[in-house]
Amino acid sequence: MKFYLSLLMVLLMFPSTNIFCQDSVYNQLNPVIVTANKIQEKRSESPIAISVISKESIERIKPTRIEFLLNTVSGVYMPSIGNEQHMMAIRQPISLKGLYLYLEDGMPIRTSGLFSNNALIEINTGAIKNIEVIKGPASALYGAEAIGGVINVLSQSAENKKTIQWLNQVNSIGLFKSELSIGIPTFKGGWYFNTNYAAQNKGPIDYSDFNKKGFSVRHDFENGKWSGYQSLQYIDYYAQMTGSVDSIHFASHNFSSLQTFTFRKINALRLRQNLNYHWSDNATTVLNVMYRDNAMDQNPTYSIANTSNPTKFKGQVNRNEFNAIALDVQHIVSLKSLNSKFIIGASSDFTNQNLKAHYIDIFKDTLLGKYTKYTYPARDSLVSNYQTKINNQAIYVNFISKIGAHIKTNLALRYDHFEYQFVNLINSGTPSSNNNFSSIIPKLGITYNKNIFGLYTNYSEGFVPPQITEIYNAIRVPYLLPQTFNNVELGGWVNYQKWYCELSIYQLIGNNEIISVRQPDGVNLNQNSGSTKHIGIEYQLKYRPSNFIEFNWSATNAKHNYIATVIKGVDVSGNEMNAAPHFWSNLSSNIKLNTQFSSNLEWQHQSSYYMDETNATKYPGFDILNVRFNYTFKNSAFWLHILNVTNSYYSTMATKNFSVKGNAAYSYYMGEPRSIAVGWKWSLSGPF
Repeated sequence: MKFYLSLLMVLLMFPSTNIFCQDSVYNQLNPVIVTANKIQEKRSESPIAISVISKESIERIKPTRIEFLLNTVSGVYMPSIGNEQHMMAIRQPISLKGLYLYLEDGMPIRTSGLFSNNALIEINTGAIKNIEVIKGPASALYGAEAIGGVINVLSQSAENKKTIQWLNQVNSIGLFKSELSIGIPTFKGGWYFNTNYAAQNKGPIDYSDFNKKGFSVRHDFENGKWSGYQSLQYIDYYAQMTGSVDSIHFASHNFSSLQTFTFRKINALRLRQNLNYHWSDNATTVLNVMYRDNAMDQNPTYSIANTSNPTKFKGQVNRNEFNAIALDVQHIVSLKSLNSKFIIGASSDFTNQNLKAHYIDIFKDTLLGKYTKYTYPARDSLVSNYQTKINNQAIYVNFISKIGAHIKTNLALRYDHFEYQFVNLINSGTPSSNNNFSSIIPKLGITYNKNIFGLYTNYSEGFVPPQITEIYNAIRVPYLLPQTFNNVELGGWVNYQKWYCELSIYQLIGNNEIISVRQPDGVNLNQNSGSTKHIGIEYQLKYRPSNFIEFNWSATNAKHNYIATVIKGVDVSGNEMNAAPHFWSNLSSNIKLNTQFSSNLEWQHQSSYYMDETNATKYPGFDILNVRFNYTFKNSAFWLHILNVTNSYYSTMATKNFSVKGNAAYSYYMGEPRSIAVGWKWSLSGPF
């Protein structure tokens, strides 16, 4: 801690000559956002906890992975589990659960019911314009999985001048990234192209190479009453899966891996048509159509299981693919006589999905301590082979009304209906069946704004239908209801001279949460029998004492408890949930001495948490310090970033299986050691 304070004082003492007023977050305290109500409105008029990661922040941080951005937001922790693979924690413990909705320009990246904790891999990070993060349920507008939060990645649109940008970046732990962006304006719109390549080779963690290719095209247009855009996003990703390590490896700072052949491969294509028709100053219709084509191939580490032979294990190789057509249409009417807006919308998602998994026999060299090879059994090698048709239909309404000069109300209501048509293509396992789920979800919010001060309160609900893998992974189909969550929160903000403060207090109650329960006949089936309570306070404090320096502190205090839950025959009701830190903080100082040189010092702190549901084992938490220096000269930008300056040894996420004994019960995902990154970006814009 003394080291952090000393380094901070050194940065504060930098001499300043030729000081300029910078593009500060203070000039963007009330940005226009689109995620809150699917329309553009001021942040201060939205009765929810929402944060915006601006283009300026992205330029300053120059992230190689998206969690470097999201972890600056109060109440958000996105732990890396290697090679852009990730978990998430927003108003929830750290987990892989499908309690988050990931959007691209307001449309879900993936189909509901096919949640992937690694969905953000499918984003082209080079084409990000900014990011909006809703904390808490938003199902009344966006539907299923919008529980802990919604992350909406807004893509770069065409600009009104020609631009070319070429970026290259390397770091000391094997990462290389190159990116090319081109913008071409037209008479009534323009084109934007981005292509990039990232790869890591021979990193500090054994068997952790990866490569990712991203390509984006967007065409914006405006013609009379019509406007909109077409876009294409393509991701080609391959990664070795090193997995987690046990307690012996972690205690001995051993970065070696058991794996030599596990992998994850993703091909994701999304095509999008957006159309806006402006009937008049008071009426607009918006149509979005998206096509998704997605395939994930895996030889996953998490499927490796023991047998009675210490040199022989079992696992699987699988392929999960889907294609989908998603539509969303809404009509917006301004009722000026009532000082109100009325939005009615409908959405449809038609998805065809197929999963095929093969058994594999895995062999381990006990002297090397590694899994060295795998083979397919001669007979009956299929674990599963099934197809599912997912139909999701929804209708929603949103009424926004201003009462007097300072009060605004926001009421939303959504009806969702899901139909799963499951066909098992093999003779064993879950029988073919059809399942239907429906939910009606409300949201009510009120804001009060006057001069430098604002308050809001809201009540919102969220729901999650059973995931395909939760309902069709046993020898019979369990009867499952959607998980539901009720959220109450109160928040406010003050913007006074050099200070800005924002605060949110929430209570989120989960019901019908799905857990695995052992039946009297010895079969494990998923059941709706869990309930949880989540309470917390999220806050952000910004202070700008002068024109060349500003401080930003984003933090959250939270507590997550089981209310009525039995896991593997053990009643854990009243216990704290595992992987649920009480405190997460991001403190940064941004210094801009002149138009050319800037620096950023960032301190991340995570408190201790229980590793298991019985609250018997704790992980102590960690502290990470990052330092970034950026320099601009003519058409070029150069940077030197030192991440994890103190070389802290830590785990991004640690758990313990309380029902398993020995070292294998512990699971630690290794954090990256100190790294030094250098980069260069060349930019050219104008009439060339």
